[in-house]
Parts: sequence; structure tokens; C-alpha cells
Amino acid sequence: TMPKEGDRVTASGEAYYEPVPGENDDEGTSTGVYKLPPDAGPADYVMHPYRSLQCFMNALISNFGWRFSVQIGVMYLCVKGVLNAVMGLIKLSYCKKTLNIDGNACQTMVSVSMTPWAIKGAIGVVSDAYPLFGYHKKSYILGASVMGTCAFVALAALPVHSAAFAAILLFFANLEIATCDLLCEGKYAELMQQKPKTGSTMVSYVWGCFQLGSLFASLFVGPIADHYDPQIIFWFCIPLALSIIVPTWLNYLSDEKVPDEKRGVDWELVREHPYIIAFCLIMATIAIGNAMLDVLLFDSHLLQMVYACSTTVILSVLAFRWLPRQLAMCNFYMFMSCVLYINISGAQDFWFTADEKCVPGGPNFDYTYYNT
Repeated sequence: TMPKEGDRVTASGEAYYEPVPGENDDEGTSTGVYKLPPDAGPADYVMHPYRSLQCFMNALISNFGWRFSVQIGVMYLCVKGVLNAVMGLIKLSYCKKTLNIDGNACQTMVSVSMTPWAIKGAIGVVSDAYPLFGYHKKSYILGASVMGTCAFVALAALPVHSAAFAAILLFFANLEIATCDLLCEGKYAELMQQKPKTGSTMVSYVWGCFQLGSLFASLFVGPIADHYDPQIIFWFCIPLALSIIVPTWLNYLSDEKVPDEKRGVDWELVREHPYIIAFCLIMATIAIGNAMLDVLLFDSHLLQMVYACSTTVILSVLAFRWLPRQLAMCNFYMFMSCVLYINISGAQDFWFTADEKCVPGGPNFDYTYYNT
């Protein structure tokens, strides 16, 4: 998201999140670092992990409040942790056992489903410029969560046999994760900027929750995919998709409601960053166009390649014309590093997990081994 002077303030001019001790001074700001006492004994070393965690959580709650900590914990443990990891781990077994499609179709389906991650810039622009139902973040998170939950219900309950239809449902499932991730990330980055002396407390908390969630997902996806239809795993995804709705509805994100007289499109923001906003919207349009092309012409790989190459040239030219040069160079480098990296993981996945009949003498890995 793009900050600007006076961004996100109440009518009185005060910041809309609840102040915590140490807001404007060193007192009350804790970095959560636990140190052993000088005369530490065996018991101190045994208790060191627990006391370190306790000290860390006390610092986190002291600096950011327990409500916001719950919001971020749910987001990065349940949604981006477990749910996002399940989405990545289930794709192979879902393509092979449920949809019965080959590697080419599976990769096309995954490409469509991952499109929301390419339009995060546009999501951020829209949420900054237009407060939906009076909120810049809360309403967007709730809307995306409802769509994502409905998508998971359909994936779990409907007899989906079309890769194109599955790609559309997975698109909305990823839209929830990408939107919630972006807006929660923007909020905690804002609070970290307000309290820079908290150090890496929030970032450590976010990544700790994410890694724990990913680890937990890897423990059950493989065994279930081996013994049952992988489609049933989507039933486990429904409560995870719903989990972010509760703290967001209770406004644990501390997203201040915009006064009625200030609602509508923030044209001042648009005038301040016209080219960046235009670039984000064009990139999102191209990404959605690519997804629609993949869905409508699922097996037309040559046409898909022509579209991707031509739009790549357009976006690269616009980036160097409209974005700050340093940002354009970074974007172009990261893009080229991905393009030039020869990735055959999709074909490898199918080969490694093929049965003896398909690949005689092959590794024949089961999903428990391959995913867990």
C-alpha cells in the first residue's frame, strides 16, 4: 500500500490504532529478548525456551496489544500458514487422483489459481483509494474471506471433474489468502513504523506462525492423500478459511471507520501517484486476462505463450517509464530471475509419484513421503 501524509487518521487527527506504552519514548518498548541470570543453574537452562517464549509474547502484546496479536496469529498460523501450505501440497494428488489430468493440464490449472498473487498491487491500490463500507481493510478482508470460504465449500462438496472449473474455484480460494495477507501485512508494517524500537518482534511472530502452520499442514496432507480421495482435505480447509472472519469482524485489526463525509474515491491519492496506480491496475488486468485465456483456451499452449511474451514486453516498458528507476530495475531483475530459472517441477512431481505401471523401476514415491 502507498502511504501519504495524513493517511488513515480519525477526525481528531489521532492514529486509529490503540496506543501502547512506549509509543513516543523508550520506556515500555520491549524487544522480547530473554537473558539468563549470571548464576544460571541447570533449571534455568531447562526453562530457558519457555521463559524466552514467555518474554517474547509479553513484549509482543505490550507493544502491539493482544487483539492485534490474535488477528495476526490467526492470519499467519491458520490462513497463510496451514491453509496456504495445504493449497500447495494438495495440488499434485488432487490433479492425479481426483481430476485425473496430466502434468500440462495441472500446471495450467495452478497458473490460473495463483493469479490473485499477481494482482496484489491492484488490491492494495483499490483498498487505499476506496473505503469499502467505510473501511480500508476490514471490509475487503471479510469480502475475500466469504468468497474463499464458498470456494472451499464447492471444492469439498461438488463433484468437480473439470480442471478449468477447479482452477476458477482455486482462484477464489487464493484470492482470500492473498488479500488477507496483503492487508494484514500493510497494517503491521504501519504499526512497526510507528514503534521502530520494537525491532523484529512482529516479523519474528509472523514468520514463526507461518512456519508452524506450514509444518502442521505437511503432517496430514500426504497421509490423507495416500489413503483417501484428496478432495476430502478441502473439508478441513473450510474452518481455516472462516477463522480470519471472527477477529476481523470484531475489528481486532483496529481499522478505523472512515467518516461519511470522507468516503468515496480518494482522488488526492490518485493524483499523487497516478503512474504507479495505473501500472498496478494494468498489471492486474493483464494477469486476469491471462487467467481467462487459460480457462477458455485450456489446451492452447502456443496462444498462451504468445500472450505472456507480448504482455511481458508491455509491462517491462511501462515499468521503466512510470516507476522509479530503482523500483523498475528491482522488478525487472526479479522477473527475469524467475523467467530464466528452468523449472520442471510439475513434470518431476508426476514422474516421482508415478506407479510401477507408468514408470517401471521408478521411485514410485507415495504422497506421505513426497509431501511430508
